[in-house]
Amino acid sequence: MSDIRMPSPDGAADGQRRSSTLLRRIASSPRALLTVLCTTLALLGTASWAAVTVLDYQDTLERSEQDARQAAVLFDSHARGVLESSVNLLERVAGRMDGRGIGAWAERSLAEAMAVERFGRMTLIGADGSVQFGHSVAFAEPETADGLSLLVRPLPPDEEHAIQSAAGHMAGQPSILLARRIHGATGALDGALLVAVPVSALTPVLNAFADDTQRLVGLYRPDGVRLAGEAAGSLGILPRLEPGAERVEAEWTVGGERSVLGLKRMTRLPVLSAVAMPRSAVLVPWYTRMERGLMVIVAGVAALAGLSLLGVASLRREAAARHALTEANAQLELANVQLEQRVEDRTAALSSANLKLSRALEEKERANQAKGRFLSAANHDLRQPFQALRLFHHILMERLAEPRDREIAEKMGEALDAGEKLLHALLEVATLDAGVVRPQLADVPVSAVLEDLVNEFRGMAAEKGLVLRAIPARMVIRTDRTLLTRMLGDLVRNAIRFTDAGRVTIGCRHRGRWLRIEVWDTGAGIPAEQLDNIFEDFVQLGNPERDRRQGLGLGLAKVRRKAALLGHAVEVRSLPGRGSVFAVNVPVVGTERLQAPMTVQDAAPAETGDRLILVVEDDPVQRDAVRLLLESWGHRVIDAVDGEAALSLFAGGAGEVPDRPDPDMIVSDFRLPGRFTGVQTVTKVGERLGRAVPGLILTGDTAPERIRDAVATGCRLLHKPVTPDDLRDAIAAILSERPAGRSADSGEQTLEDQSAA
Repeated sequence: MSDIRMPSPDGAADGQRRSSTLLRRIASSPRALLTVLCTTLALLGTASWAAVTVLDYQDTLERSEQDARQAAVLFDSHARGVLESSVNLLERVAGRMDGRGIGAWAERSLAEAMAVERFGRMTLIGADGSVQFGHSVAFAEPETADGLSLLVRPLPPDEEHAIQSAAGHMAGQPSILLARRIHGATGALDGALLVAVPVSALTPVLNAFADDTQRLVGLYRPDGVRLAGEAAGSLGILPRLEPGAERVEAEWTVGGERSVLGLKRMTRLPVLSAVAMPRSAVLVPWYTRMERGLMVIVAGVAALAGLSLLGVASLRREAAARHALTEANAQLELANVQLEQRVEDRTAALSSANLKLSRALEEKERANQAKGRFLSAANHDLRQPFQALRLFHHILMERLAEPRDREIAEKMGEALDAGEKLLHALLEVATLDAGVVRPQLADVPVSAVLEDLVNEFRGMAAEKGLVLRAIPARMVIRTDRTLLTRMLGDLVRNAIRFTDAGRVTIGCRHRGRWLRIEVWDTGAGIPAEQLDNIFEDFVQLGNPERDRRQGLGLGLAKVRRKAALLGHAVEVRSLPGRGSVFAVNVPVVGTERLQAPMTVQDAAPAETGDRLILVVEDDPVQRDAVRLLLESWGHRVIDAVDGEAALSLFAGGAGEVPDRPDPDMIVSDFRLPGRFTGVQTVTKVGERLGRAVPGLILTGDTAPERIRDAVATGCRLLHKPVTPDDLRDAIAAILSERPAGRSADSGEQTLEDQSAA
């Protein structure tokens, strides 16, 4: 059994004595006391500095995460504002076509067609990867370089109708490509619609968020593919975010360097707005503060060490250290104030830019409204004097007998013709720009359009000794026959005008779902640098003197506007000295079926004779011109300045005025002073007489409402300026329906819309 030794009371007492002796020696030695005190203070100071440094480190990283999140949200709002108009256009057009196939491309509204024409960055790709409309597209990713992979790559069901994004080039310009798939009626994939947003449009936003902290700003796809921003900003595969969500990654590798990454996903697009700040740049202020704190600690330790030798020197060094710390804090506060001022300046600049943009949009809207009012007034007021001149010129030609006088009158007629042509051309261009014309799409046989063109321009070509030929085609296309015929007519007219010898050929090429209607000539050709300029207003090559016999320079400008309205692409190729070819791409819907010829009976000759015609016109010049012209044709005329004056002529009703028989018809202007328009005057006179009186409305107003009003009352409608021959034919047709001396049965008349538009 081992011995257990208990501590002796003498041993414990010895330890206590030794401790007491050591404390007495330290207390009795100022140097030792100061050494222990300085060491304790140094250790406490070092521990405190380490704790503060760690807390400052964490606070710096937390502030950087908040800054990255706020910067990503702010950058997302500005980038989304740049992409908004293109996204809306893509959603509107693709939403209309989805479920109907890419063949519905041609069935666009005027606003949609003009929007596509204004942006000019939309491309339609078929299911086989071919470009059906717009510019060629080059994708930046190798797997989508041919454009077909973008269509066929598998997608989740909830993203089948969503917008896809990619980086690439359109028309040689770096762009963000936004695409949406188009499905046919059966749900099968039929193609895709792409809108290109130039990267240059985002450059101001990217530059605004770039600063001297090496911050990287850019737009990325969820899989990390860069869409816009610095090329060095490869982010790899990004975390999945729901639309509208935001996220901050404290340690994310960007270009091989750890960074603080702020992400914000756009609500309507698979696009992430990313702001990355390298941790090395974020921690620069912290390193500065750490170094300064370390200097303070070293200075404090040195001061404490010096205090053991010389107390006064220690106090001075301590005061110097406090002063250095105060100055460092002041510099840090100054830097923070400067940074806040820069942020406020940037915010004020962005607010000012947004305000200017809003004012510019308001000015544009007011300008469009003013242009519409100007067009309506000019369309009516300019036709009035031309109408009077045309009628007076016709009367003058009938009364002149001397050859010399008739020659002068004929020259005046030529000048009047030139003025009317210019008026019609300018009003047609203004009407197309103002959105008055609405295309009436229908299935049209190409053979009928080619036949109309050959019949119209055969004489013009023969006068110049040219051969005009149309190659037969049996296709049926989807278009507005009138607008397409006018487009091709302008192209044929230009070809004949600028071809001195040879031929002009109209032919068709069938390419899939599209038919290219081409106009070939053997003229002088067009220089390559002028191919884009010829479609501008009043541009004429080789006519610096502005000789009106060579045209007005508005034909191709009208072609461009009508093509945009119909959704038909126009192309041109030319070789100087050999000729040019213009092509219009039209959608094909089938093949024409041959029909048996129909027997057409000749119309009965129009009845003429002495009739009583009431003329209602507030313009005295117009009223006198119409009255003299009708009297020269053997009719009797009574006139009135407005609707009330016309009604006062029949105040007693039918047959109450013995010496004034009932009128056989009424010729009236549409716009009249007073309560009644021309259409209302015809109706009121018929009610006063107890029977329907046929009416002919002459107006310079081409608004669709005038046509509807005339149709509703059974009146015929002619647009000013109207030729005397057209006026005579219209009056003869109306009078032939109402035998002399008998009341005409009331009924709806045929509408003759001879609008110059």
